[in-house]
Amino acid sequence: MIDSRRFVRAVLAAPLFMVFWVGTADAQWVFLARKALGRIQHMREGSQDNGRPGYDFATVIIEAPADKVFATALDLARHNPAVRVVMQDPGQRRMQIAEGDRTATFNVVPFSDDVSQLLIAGQAGPGEDSTSSRVVQAVLRVCKEMNKHCELGG
Repeated sequence: MIDSRRFVRAVLAAPLFMVFWVGTADAQWVFLARKALGRIQHMREGSQDNGRPGYDFATVIIEAPADKVFATALDLARHNPAVRVVMQDPGQRRMQIAEGDRTATFNVVPFSDDVSQLLIAGQAGPGEDSTSSRVVQAVLRVCKEMNKHCELGG
């Protein structure tokens, strides 16, 4: 038979354990996110067999609300005479821009109220490396406009 006092203590202790466990998991996530803040990760897929250009990807975690990051990126695109905004979905924090026959898609994902991730995928240009990549340069422009320090990660 179950001792009623032990049962009551176990029932009362369970929520405290959950709060501690969730708090610890959040603390670990915050620690990892802080180490990744501002580090731009870049990946490139080379040209395809059929002669079509490859793809270029860049992402960064920024300490700013997702809506603000998206609004900044959209504003920069609207004021850049070299590109045109082809599609925008502020609710999903997603837009697509075009420059000539090249396109890029921007997506902002919230991690918390004040931490978000900016992802940009575009067509790779011939001879572009991580420092001359247009998607990396776009990430750097958003960071600079928001007064956030971002740099190319290793």
